[in-house]
Amino acid sequence: MTQKTIKTQFAKFQYFYPYTVVLIGAKTQERTNFMSCAWHSALSFDPPLFGVLISKKRFTHHVIEEAKEFTVNFIRAEQAMLSAQYGRKSGFDFVKTDKFPIKLSPSRIIQSPVIDDAYVCFECRLEEIRTYGDHDLFVGEVLAIHQEENSFNEQGVLNPQNVRPLLYLGSDFYITIDPDSLAHVLPK
Repeated sequence: MTQKTIKTQFAKFQYFYPYTVVLIGAKTQERTNFMSCAWHSALSFDPPLFGVLISKKRFTHHVIEEAKEFTVNFIRAEQAMLSAQYGRKSGFDFVKTDKFPIKLSPSRIIQSPVIDDAYVCFECRLEEIRTYGDHDLFVGEVLAIHQEENSFNEQGVLNPQNVRPLLYLGSDFYITIDPDSLAHVLPK
């Protein structure tokens, strides 16, 4: 058995990383806003539900509440600076898409745009907001998926030869996958 340190008090709760980084976007009549997010997860296959956790202090929280929809945009390792800019700067202070320009495209079904440079994007209609501690879980039904060609194989598995997803490690550290480590492992 390996030796473990047991903590019952911790300043930072980030022992669950790495997580892929997404930019969550939403658009109201007045404003379009995006923020970096590593706290996200699929919640259901049928219907396809996706959840993102956002602090009430975030400008994006207010934009999604008003818009009743959001997009989830998965970005590459090469876009770590973009993640830092959209994660560490607040939409309360300025329009992030003006200060940190990104190319946007219209969604197919909802009004909030998707990010062109993302390798996959989800269009989500807001289904529910539920509070968990200091964050709210925004649950969206995925209505459309924008997938970059060759980013996934026929089984829907990410193609690491073509996409190196940005992974967040916590405390402003990022990493990505090694495509040579890919292994298809089946139980015996």
